Amino acid sequence: MFMLLTGALMTCCLTACDDDVMQSRVLTGKWRGDWGMYYQYEYRGRIYTFNCYDTRIEFFPDHDFATSGTGRQIDYYDAGPYEYQYFYFNWRIRNGIVSLYYPYDRTLNTSISEYTMSNNVFAGYFVDSYDSFYLEKWADYYDWSGFNAYYCYGPRDYHFPYYSAEEDSIVI
Repeated sequence: MFMLLTGALMTCCLTACDDDVMQSRVLTGKWRGDWGMYYQYEYRGRIYTFNCYDTRIEFFPDHDFATSGTGRQIDYYDAGPYEYQYFYFNWRIRNGIVSLYYPYDRTLNTSISEYTMSNNVFAGYFVDSYDSFYLEKWADYYDWSGFNAYYCYGPRDYHFPYYSAEEDSIVI
């Protein structure tokens, strides 16, 4: 009975770990959209709030099949004293929960548990504030199926073709 119970427990743990690995592989890459960021600025005793109109965020894995890594985030603003704000963070996925740790501004630390994630869209709610976000993927660091480039092997005196912007074509 003990062996059967231990086997069932191990199966559950391995399944959760496999799900985290798959989610981290999808998360890894470049995203763009509404991350729900804003900042407040005090001027002459009055507090102004400025909403971000575009966020670009990248998730880098620590290694292949990692469930954690580092990242960087740029938030763009069309009003206020700042055009953009730049952040570095560490991320981790454990039991389906995405956690973000900002070492230079710990007030930004957050977790995401209610979300949908596909190869194209990452959307959901932050646990602390229940603010929503919606991001679209720009680049996937694991999926190279859409990569199209010219590869060739030839003798040493072979000259590679180059791209001519003026002619908008490949020149040999």
